[in-house]
Amino acid sequence: MHPIIPQAVGILAVAAFLFSYQLKKKRDIIICNTVSRCLYIIQYLLLGAISGAVLDVLGVFASILAERSRTGFISRHRAATVIITNVAIIAIGLLLYESPYSLLPIAGVLLHTGAFWLSSERAVRRLSLLGSPFWLVYNIHSRAYGSAIGDILTMLSIIIAMIKYRGQYESYRKTE
Repeated sequence: MHPIIPQAVGILAVAAFLFSYQLKKKRDIIICNTVSRCLYIIQYLLLGAISGAVLDVLGVFASILAERSRTGFISRHRAATVIITNVAIIAIGLLLYESPYSLLPIAGVLLHTGAFWLSSERAVRRLSLLGSPFWLVYNIHSRAYGSAIGDILTMLSIIIAMIKYRGQYESYRKTE
């Protein structure tokens, strides 16, 4: 396989991820973010970065649960769902331990998917911003260079969206 293939898949993942934070509604952010994660999984598998791939699978699962947080069983057992999901992410991440670098995706997934359980789009963006540096370091270590560049662009994109929607946040606070 040509070494450019995993990088190209990573760039596609980055594009979807960047676009997700420019969307206004939380549900749309989560859906686009999930598509991005699926592409990241493919990239990590192509690079042999198993921790990143498995933790992104868990991230997809956790994102789907968060998107469904207002329905049925999940809405009735929201706290338990969040706790069980986070414990699973941590436990599986620790089982995949290869080096201190393999711990970074655990933190990244916990922060990114944890953000989706919040009701405020502003809070979603803020917590997601905190998760990106963990993925940046992991991606550099894993030779996922397209994704590393994407992490930097993702942080910039989230900051731009936070500035873009800042007026809406401020007007919302005034009406409370």
